[in-house]
Amino acid sequence: MRYLSLSLMLAVASSAVAQTFTLPTLAGGANGGNVGGGVYFDLQVNTTITLTSIDFRTGGATLAGTNAFVDLWLGPSTYLNNIYTAGLWTKVGSTAPTTVIAGQQLVTNQTIIPVPQIAAVTLAPGTYGFALKSNNHSHGYTNGLTCTSSTVPGSCSNSSFSTAHLTLRGGAAQNAFLQALPAGTAFSPRIFNGALTYTLGGTPITFAQRESYGKGCYSRYRSFYEFWPSSVSVDLSNTSMLLTYNAGNNTYSATAGTTPVLAPVSANLAMLDDENRVIPLANGQPIIYPGVGGPGLALTQVEMCSNGYINLNGTNPVGTGNPTVAAFLGGTPIIGNWHDMDPSVAPGSTHYDFDVASSTHVFTWLNCNDATIAASPNTFQMAFYANGNVELRWGVMSQAGGGGWPTLVGFSPGLPSLDPTSRDISLSLPFSTDSTDQNALALAGDVNPVIGSTVNLTTSNQTGLNLGLTFVCLADLAPFSPVGLDLAVIQAPGCVANVDINQGVGNVISNLGLPGLSMTVGFPIPNQVSIVGGSFFCQSVWLDTTQNAGGLITSNALRLRVGSF
Repeated sequence: MRYLSLSLMLAVASSAVAQTFTLPTLAGGANGGNVGGGVYFDLQVNTTITLTSIDFRTGGATLAGTNAFVDLWLGPSTYLNNIYTAGLWTKVGSTAPTTVIAGQQLVTNQTIIPVPQIAAVTLAPGTYGFALKSNNHSHGYTNGLTCTSSTVPGSCSNSSFSTAHLTLRGGAAQNAFLQALPAGTAFSPRIFNGALTYTLGGTPITFAQRESYGKGCYSRYRSFYEFWPSSVSVDLSNTSMLLTYNAGNNTYSATAGTTPVLAPVSANLAMLDDENRVIPLANGQPIIYPGVGGPGLALTQVEMCSNGYINLNGTNPVGTGNPTVAAFLGGTPIIGNWHDMDPSVAPGSTHYDFDVASSTHVFTWLNCNDATIAASPNTFQMAFYANGNVELRWGVMSQAGGGGWPTLVGFSPGLPSLDPTSRDISLSLPFSTDSTDQNALALAGDVNPVIGSTVNLTTSNQTGLNLGLTFVCLADLAPFSPVGLDLAVIQAPGCVANVDINQGVGNVISNLGLPGLSMTVGFPIPNQVSIVGGSFFCQSVWLDTTQNAGGLITSNALRLRVGSF
């Protein structure tokens, strides 16, 4: 009897070890990407698990009879802001090809086959950026709800899924897997459709990771914008934004506006699709704006585009339909809500009015449909005041076009303008532009830290000609990332120390052309298995007495987690 009980206990224990669990997400997503695209989410692992199989949904671009499979890639601790650099990611497995029908189909119970370097896709506790690449098919997924295009992973009402062991937070998609902009424009929020099946335990894999954290100082930008790759996520309907012109420092201060769209009184300008129309400014009243190097002036005329923006000085661009960041920043001064609209289709109309009482130029796009989409009206208005203030006013804006009708809202004084990157306008108010352009000091590694390799640490965006140091350290510095220690204590406010230089080595960098020095430091990773899983922490300091009283600026920090592959 004793032996039978022991056998039974062993059987139960063996069964418990082999028990499988499944974390499902959504199953009926109607949206989808291109063949070969990617879908992304963050995976929080609470206890060691081994992924065994996956369910995934094919999208509408999938052809009948294709042999579909997905590749699994792991990256830094989040996909957010990291999917434009393929070198940050490591392929850890694939599923076997399986024949699928055309269009949307949930493919279930696809066994995960690990890459040759590992026995199984086993994850230690932690948070991982997760990427799934579609092969011979497109991904099917669901749009995020109650959130915006720049929402942090998992904050949409339909984007977080948990078991006792895992939490999955979605998500984003790309039509070109892990590609840089513009080809790799991310659509967000997009929620993975499918499920992850796993067992508990196993030997965790030791893949190499490199991840930027914290931020460098000082970033300054004359321009601002928000870019929505898909019209579905535009969230400015029935709001307004006031840009207050600060003559003393030649900047805008953005706050929530108070004025709704006012009914135009002028006749319809009868603009055509993708048309730029020269508009003479009434009453001799110029438009003032923050120009490059000083106040800008539109003295006698501007160009009004049918697609929702004003060229304040010349043509930029020439009536192009869909917005691009490069065109927005790369020409003459531009402001507005750039979206591919066709005011020539009823009931759309465009108007220019001048209010004599307030000396205000008012430009209106009234009920203008998305180009080629019926019953998709957009209403937008801009009011330019005599003192240089501008109010952007939105009525109802279409969300009908999806990824084929992106939107860009913002202002740029034109060349030369650096890219401030997209901000969430509705969440970041109030904010201000700067009178100059300057990217923050930045530190990047060129490869992941695999044992036996060399990581080249390159510092960029340095100011002037001088010297600096790139530190490689064994420890982070409290308060830990991403906050760090503000160096206001040494008169460098806004610059942050993220690494403990008392446990590190400083390597001299320079752009003075001195022999043996450059802005790149080679960091060889020893070919020793004993350091696998360990981390190094890197950050650069640049000397410049023009930036602050402390005479230095700092870069972002970089964590290097050593791996065997």
